[in-house]
Amino acid sequence: MAPAIFEIRPPRPFRLAARARFIWSKLTCMTTIAVAEAKARFSELIDRASRGERFLVLRHGRPAAAVVPVPPLPEPEPAGTPAGLASLAGIIDWDEFPALMEQIVGDRRNVQDRPAPTFD
Repeated sequence: MAPAIFEIRPPRPFRLAARARFIWSKLTCMTTIAVAEAKARFSELIDRASRGERFLVLRHGRPAAAVVPVPPLPEPEPAGTPAGLASLAGIIDWDEFPALMEQIVGDRRNVQDRPAPTFD
């Protein structure tokens, strides 16, 4: 009978960590780079990230930072209809406003159903 050949496997926690790193790299779709190399090539990484590439910076084999492109700014929402005094913009000719106001105050003083306003 031939002797059995056993497969040498690393301990279970190591295999789980390796599998987790593999899954992490597949999910993030980032190029991994060491901290020292990232520091030496920072300008290049920024240029490449602005073109859409993503980088995962590793410190001692563990993720420490990510260099990713900035997402596009959202489109501004259209302004709603103005309310209050802003709704009068463009309707009143402001050069004629003092005369118009005097007319309104004079008309209110002549009305008998309520007391006339007093101004200080």
